[in-house]
Amino acid sequence: MAVKRKSPKRANGKARRVAKKKAAAKPKKKIASKKRTATARTKAAPTPQLPRRPVATTMYSIMHPGVELQSEPDFRDAPEGWTRAHARALAAAAGLKLTEDHWEVIRVLQGCYKDEVSPRIRLLRDALEARFAGKGGMKYLFAILPGGPIAQGCALAGLKPPPGATDVSYGSVA
Repeated sequence: MAVKRKSPKRANGKARRVAKKKAAAKPKKKIASKKRTATARTKAAPTPQLPRRPVATTMYSIMHPGVELQSEPDFRDAPEGWTRAHARALAAAAGLKLTEDHWEVIRVLQGCYKDEVSPRIRLLRDALEARFAGKGGMKYLFAILPGGPIAQGCALAGLKPPPGATDVSYGSVA
């Protein structure tokens, strides 16, 4: 006579039902202990909170923790170490008095360099032309920056002018 064996599916199903019954029968001690610890913490004297350190967002702040850079809030795309005082000193050496249009040229150039490491002259020229189209475009920019809006503007902005912005034999071409 053949012996009937239980199928593995049935045995597994029965084992699951037994495990569920055991889990349901266990008292919920963890919840009660959490409540006790939470009330105990509120009754105890609060510990003084230390100020949180700012999260390092740049490579410079990771390499030099604790050193704060003097950033210019109006020039959020400025290169590290660039300040308005440095731009004023360069302008004074060139015989310029910086106006709001000069600062706007600096902002536009720094924004272009933020997007690309070494932008082409054409990109910088088009960005400046678009920004100052209402005032006369590049003709106006050559009037306020006689050394060239791109070459002299990059120097004032603390940026390296792109190749071809100045010609040693002729002077500023852009």
